[in-house]
Amino acid sequence: MAGNTMKDMATNFRKLDKFEGHDFRRWQKKMHFLLTTLKVVYVLTTPMPKLLEDATVKAIRIRAKWENDDYICRGHILNRMSDSLFDVYMNVESSKELWDSLES
Repeated sequence: MAGNTMKDMATNFRKLDKFEGHDFRRWQKKMHFLLTTLKVVYVLTTPMPKLLEDATVKAIRIRAKWENDDYICRGHILNRMSDSLFDVYMNVESSKELWDSLES
């Protein structure tokens, strides 16, 4: 069953138009929905957890999950951009920074 869900999500993801530089609000809403479905949208509003010198295993795992989710989120946003926009934004380091720069 989980395999079918992932297959359906992959199919629906392909239906999301690439952002070409116009109709941003429509693309943004669709992208936000996709990122919510993937459970990674929180990285757009939640700062990266800080690791203290004496960090617990739990804190390290939370940080690692956030970093992985940020990577996934950033990758999905970049993947749904036209090649010319991808070239402009590919070096932006975090999903939030990328998302905010697209909004401005």
